[in-house]
Amino acid sequence: MLIRTQTGAAAIVLAGLLSACTSADTSATAPVSTASASIQDSCINPTEITKQSILSDQEIRFELRNGEVWLNTLPRACPGLKFQQGFSWEVRGTLVCSNQEMIRVKDEGTPCMLGEFARLPSAPS
Repeated sequence: MLIRTQTGAAAIVLAGLLSACTSADTSATAPVSTASASIQDSCINPTEITKQSILSDQEIRFELRNGEVWLNTLPRACPGLKFQQGFSWEVRGTLVCSNQEMIRVKDEGTPCMLGEFARLPSAPS
């Protein structure tokens, strides 16, 4: 009898914990704008890149086949990136994700970490 009571109490506690974990608190959730909001831990497929533009020592713009444009903002300036206008990378797997990929400045080999990707708004048609 005692075992059934403990099991029943544990089931009630577990059910309460699960419902607390799955309940959404909408009061603490801010609205998200997908147009230009930075999306932490986003990934892009490097085989889909049609063009990349190095805007500065800290910003790289990627255009994809599907028309999306993504901006990667490095966590700190990468010396020589803008001047050299190129970099190399060794992609492991099929995706390049925010804050997880190392690039090397063309000709200099300076290693720099990519930062967060942010999808830029589509150009008006």
